[in-house]
Amino acid sequence: MIDRMLFAEALETQKCLDEGVLTSTADANIGSIMGIGFPPWTGGSAQFIVGYSGPAGTGKAAFVARARELAAAYGDRFLPPESLLS
Repeated sequence: MIDRMLFAEALETQKCLDEGVLTSTADANIGSIMGIGFPPWTGGSAQFIVGYSGPAGTGKAAFVARARELAAAYGDRFLPPESLLS
């Protein structure tokens, strides 16, 4: 349940960065903590992506692997955007 909540918000943040709605990761991190209540211990929603630590390891690649697992179990809303795949 926690992963689904954090991943949904982090993936939407990445999409906002991709679309230019957010112009910096600093804005994304501060806005997610102060604006939508993302857990401060994560560093913010953008930092959560690069700092993710899970069963597949750490970092962006591990985040993408877990997002794909969530997508397989809970639907396409958890598919990582192209920007996270490069």
